[in-house]
Amino acid sequence: MFITRSQKSLTEGGRIRAVLWYQGESDTVSRKDADSYGRNLKNFVLNFRQDLHLPMLPFIQVALATAEGSYKAIVRKAQLELDLPNVWTVDANGLPPGPDGIHLSTKAQVRVGQMLAEAYLTRTAHQSSPISSSASKLSR
Repeated sequence: MFITRSQKSLTEGGRIRAVLWYQGESDTVSRKDADSYGRNLKNFVLNFRQDLHLPMLPFIQVALATAEGSYKAIVRKAQLELDLPNVWTVDANGLPPGPDGIHLSTKAQVRVGQMLAEAYLTRTAHQSSPISSSASKLSR
């Protein structure tokens, strides 16, 4: 459904400037999910870009600070090691959790938002829209 809505937006004159991605807590519950997280994330980014015909669409993800399960280190490693063009990671590690112990506190969520905005503005400032497949790979 997300792809369909994104495609519809693009055909109606909309622009997708970047994807901001914060996911993975539930993948820390089972070893199987944690072990496949890196491969799944890479495939998601590649397929999303392919489906939208935006091969260099910036993708900014958040490396986990908290987790539902005991395999956080495996998921974080996959997040931090994802190596694709125009993919960057902001690290939420060390930010305080909220009362449920899984999600971040309100102040920490605000900080993550600031980190994402800073990453977007810093990394995409030189790029014109739409992003073309000839855009160079930026360093992390």
